[in-house]
Amino acid sequence: MKLQNVITFRLSILKAVIIALWAVCFYFAIIKEINNKTDETLTNYAENIITDYLSGIELQPSSEISGNQYQIREVSAEYARRHRHIRYKDTEMYIKSSYGYEPVRAVTYIFNTDSGQFLELTVFTTTIDKNELKESILYWLIALYVVLLAGITGVNLWTVRHSMKPLKKLFDWLDSYKLGQNNKPLDNPTRITEFRKLNETVQKNIERSEQQYKQQKMFIANASHEMQTPLAVCSNRLEMLLDDETLTERQMAEIIKTLRTLKNLSSTNRSLLLLCKIDNGQFKNNVTIDFKDAVNHFLPDLMSIYGHKNITVNIDMPAAPVTEMDSSLADTLLSNLLKNAFVHNTPGGRITIQTDETSFRISNTGAAEPLDKDKIFESFYHSAGKKSSTGLGLALVKAVCKLYGFDITYSFDDGMHVFNIVIPKK
Repeated sequence: MKLQNVITFRLSILKAVIIALWAVCFYFAIIKEINNKTDETLTNYAENIITDYLSGIELQPSSEISGNQYQIREVSAEYARRHRHIRYKDTEMYIKSSYGYEPVRAVTYIFNTDSGQFLELTVFTTTIDKNELKESILYWLIALYVVLLAGITGVNLWTVRHSMKPLKKLFDWLDSYKLGQNNKPLDNPTRITEFRKLNETVQKNIERSEQQYKQQKMFIANASHEMQTPLAVCSNRLEMLLDDETLTERQMAEIIKTLRTLKNLSSTNRSLLLLCKIDNGQFKNNVTIDFKDAVNHFLPDLMSIYGHKNITVNIDMPAAPVTEMDSSLADTLLSNLLKNAFVHNTPGGRITIQTDETSFRISNTGAAEPLDKDKIFESFYHSAGKKSSTGLGLALVKAVCKLYGFDITYSFDDGMHVFNIVIPKK
C-alpha cells in the first residue's frame, strides 16, 4: 500500500472517531440547553401558580392552547415527606388537539398552605421529541461526516502527494539508475529537511557503490589478464609431461583431467576478460555484419561437432539483419547463441533459426521446464544438469546486445526455449 494511502486511511479513522465523540457531546449539550430553557419556563410558571394559590387569587384554567398545563392535587404529609419537593422529568401526555400522546417536560412542586395542607402541583409543557432529535442529529452528522471526509481526504491527498514529490522523484531516479553507466545526476531540490538528508545519504551510497563496482571490474580485469600466462604455462608443461614415456596410465589419466580443468578455467578467464572489455567499451572497430552470412559460417562446424545428438536444424532466413558492429563481438554473440542451442538440446531434438530485416530468433528443444527469466542472463547462471559450462555465454550475449542497443528476450513456447533479438534500424 502506498504511503499516501496509509496516511489518508489513518487520518480518516481518526476523523471518524473525533466526529463521533463530538456528535455525542453535541447531542447532550443540545438536550441540556433545551432542558435548561424549558425548566426555567416551567419553574417561573409553577412559582406564579403557587403564589396565586397561596394568595387566594383564582387560578386560570389549564389550557392546551398556551402550551402549558397544570394539575393540583392534595397529598398526605407522609407522601410529602417521601418525595422531593421539586422534581423534573420527561414524559408523555395525551394532547386532545393532537389526538395522541406528545412528549412533554414536567416539573412537580410539593408545597403546604398556612393550614398545614400539603398540595402537589405538576406543570407540563410540550417539548421536542428527543427520538426525532436523535434521528435528525444523526442524519445531519452523517451528511456532515461525508462532506468533511470527502473534503479533508481530498485536501490530505493533495497535500501528501505534493509533499511526497521529492520522495517519488528520488525513487524514479533510483529505478532508472544503472551501475557503471552514464546516469543523470540527481536533481531533486527540496525544502524538507528529512528529504534533503535522504537525498544526501542516497548519493553517498551510490558514489560508494560506483567506486566498489569500478574496483571490482578493475580487479576482475587485472586478475583475468594476470592469469592468462600462468594458465598457458601450466597447460604447456602438462602437455609436455604427457610425452614422458615413463608415465603410467593412471598418471596420464590424472594429467588429462587436470588439463581439462585448466581448459575450463582458461575459458572462464577469457570470458571474464571479454566481459570487462565490453563493459569498458574497448571494441571500436565496427564493420558491416550480415547475420545470415555469420550463421552460415558457424552452423556447419557446430552440426559436425554435435552430430552425435542427431539434432534437426530448420532455417528460415528470407531476409536477415545487417548492422554495424565489431566483428569479434558479432562472432561472440552468434556463436554463443548457436552453441547454447546445441549444448542444451536433447538427443533427436530440434533447432529453428528465423530472421527478418530487424530480428534474429533461435528456438531449441531441451529442458521440459522454462528457465528463470530474471537470472538467465546473469554471470555464472547454470540450468539444471549443466554445471560443466562456464555460465558466462548468455551473460556475454546480453553484454553485446546492451552495448549495441539490441533488445534480447527469452521465452518458453510450446516446449521450445526461444531467444529473440530485435535490432533497431540505423
